[in-house]
Amino acid sequence: MSNQQYNDSVEKADKAFTHWCEGNDIPLHGIHHVITWEDWDDGIGVYAFLHDIADVEELQTAQVEEMKNTYLEYLTKYGYPFETFPNVAFEIDSDENVRKNYSGSYFYRLR
Repeated sequence: MSNQQYNDSVEKADKAFTHWCEGNDIPLHGIHHVITWEDWDDGIGVYAFLHDIADVEELQTAQVEEMKNTYLEYLTKYGYPFETFPNVAFEIDSDENVRKNYSGSYFYRLR
C-alpha cells in the first residue's frame, strides 16, 4: 500500500467515527493525528477532541473504551495497515484545553 492509501483509510475512519459520535451524542469537535508512515515508526496517534473540558470529564471509562474500539473497528473496515503500523494510540482531549493551555495551537498540543 502507498502512503496515500494509508491516509485514505484514516480519513474514511475519521468520517465514520465522526458520524458515530453524532449518533451517540458525543460532542466531538474534531480529530487530529500524529502520523509519519515511516519504517522506523510502528503506529499512529489519534486524538479525539471534544468541545469542552467538562465534556471529557463526564465520559465514563467504558465510554472512552467504546470510542477507542469503535475507531479501531473503522480503521480495520477501511483497510488500515495494522500489519505494518500495529500501534494505535487513542487519546481524548478538548478544544477548550487546547485554547487555554496551548494558545489554541493543535501543533503544540500534539507535540
